[in-house]
Amino acid sequence: MDKALHFGKALASFHEGRAIIGQCPGARLPIPVYETAFALSRLLEERGERERVRITVVSPDPPGSQWGDTEVTHALTNALSSHQIEFLPDFPIERVTPGAALTSNGHAINFNLLMLVPPFHGASAASYLGITNRESYINVDSAMRVNGVDRMYAIGDCVNFSGPKLGHMAVRQGEVAAANLAAELAGHGPVSTYIHEMRLVIEEGGRDSVYVHKDLWGNEAATVKQGRFWAWAKHLQEYSWEGSELTMGLECCDQEKVNGGNYERIS
Repeated sequence: MDKALHFGKALASFHEGRAIIGQCPGARLPIPVYETAFALSRLLEERGERERVRITVVSPDPPGSQWGDTEVTHALTNALSSHQIEFLPDFPIERVTPGAALTSNGHAINFNLLMLVPPFHGASAASYLGITNRESYINVDSAMRVNGVDRMYAIGDCVNFSGPKLGHMAVRQGEVAAANLAAELAGHGPVSTYIHEMRLVIEEGGRDSVYVHKDLWGNEAATVKQGRFWAWAKHLQEYSWEGSELTMGLECCDQEKVNGGNYERIS
């Protein structure tokens, strides 16, 4: 929270120069990077200062590898371009000095405003139990059972699954673990299996908002859609998560079976 408030104060006094928005290697949270860049562009346009600022989104991953799907990369690259936001992939920031961000191989980029998502790591306490990978994420199977340990389950950001760390993943993992734990207590085997799906919306603020649905354990291409509708859907989803009586989530908005294609724009 303190870092966010500090960034807000820096943003209030930022009127020209270069803004770098990105993530460090291992951050596992790309969504706020892109949404911050889009929001910054809109704010500067409202201030009448957009032409005085160069915005660059920095990713530690090579081109196309961050999302594991070329359609996602294509949609996001086009959205960034429409806002005159630069995209700099394969730039793993390891060190920051006043006014410059540097990689381990000596490349540097200067900035007047910087927002970086720091690296994620698993639970440090679990790293001493022999159940984690080298980044301290707990190794589990598709039933959410900890590998090599009887009657132990783990869910959420602490588990060793590929891709970004998203709230809906943790919720589904919790449902699977609860069902299997209850079954185990009753003397039965696992009754539920976790499927590692990524469902997300990157809100651009308008018609370039991007919806993505991808099975991270499968080989099928992602479903990618764009349009204002997905920004509205995200707001409804957030409202429902805050305890309203609305029940429409992104699952209800996924029309891939009706539309039949992998890529679609909905204005």
